[in-house]
Amino acid sequence: MKKNPVISVCMITYGHENYIREAIEGVLMQECNFEVELIIANDCSPDNTDLIIQEILQNHPKKSWIKYFRHEKNLRMMPNFIFALGECSGNYVAICEGDDYWTDPLKLQKQVEFLDANPDFVIHSANAVELSKDLNNTGKPILKGEIDKVFTLRDFLSHNNIITCTVMFRNVICEFPESFKEVKFGDWFFYLILMHNTQSKTYRSTELFSVYRIHEGGVMSNLTKLDYYNTHIFQIISIYNYLGNKTLYPKNDHLLNDFFIKKFRLILKEDMYFESLKTFVTNFKYCGFKMPFKKYLSALKYNYLQKGHE
Repeated sequence: MKKNPVISVCMITYGHENYIREAIEGVLMQECNFEVELIIANDCSPDNTDLIIQEILQNHPKKSWIKYFRHEKNLRMMPNFIFALGECSGNYVAICEGDDYWTDPLKLQKQVEFLDANPDFVIHSANAVELSKDLNNTGKPILKGEIDKVFTLRDFLSHNNIITCTVMFRNVICEFPESFKEVKFGDWFFYLILMHNTQSKTYRSTELFSVYRIHEGGVMSNLTKLDYYNTHIFQIISIYNYLGNKTLYPKNDHLLNDFFIKKFRLILKEDMYFESLKTFVTNFKYCGFKMPFKKYLSALKYNYLQKGHE
């Protein structure tokens, strides 16, 4: 009789035919003294991702670890992630998207031992090597000159402090806010939800566990500048609305202001005056008199002078 897994590995994939084999093999090489399941959710990939997964399911000696789901219709990234999480039955969940991969065969063992011994932590993470699209992998860690750190929820209000392909967390989330389904990338928001729900901490080790891949098919790589700003604005506002208690969780107005003013400058340059006004009003709605009025005036002045010289 098969035991329930201690670990579920959550792997979402879309269009990863060039990377998925390495991602799966990085999981199946893990050396553990507990049961592991690998949940793969293929979001109707238009390439040969499915064929590669099927070949592994036929031939790999650890194929029994894999539970494979192939959607006939594209769900989008975050609904697919939520679907995959719903299939994870382990006490802990580790994340490895289909274009990243693990390099330490003891990654899962080390993380389980840490979380078992430290019940006041909900997330364990580590360091990774960045691999660029031109394959210029120098082996240098993303986190340089860092020491092991402990983070609370407040530390995540301004930015994401951990690297997703290194993360393991307690399998405790049952439902998500509606806005979470609409974000373009949800790792930062997700960690806040985990820490907020459990009132627990996050640990980040300096050990190298993974390779984080940057390529043209990545979610962020395909965004225009305007989409990039809108994506961040939407996620930050969604986080503020989710956390709710502004006294307990003060807003990071500096971060939100920064994306609003960048968006304002960009669309003003394109003569999108109505959208520019909407951006200004929305910025005021969320940040009030903490918004950068002088920067808006400077942007208007600069745009006026530039147009005057044409």
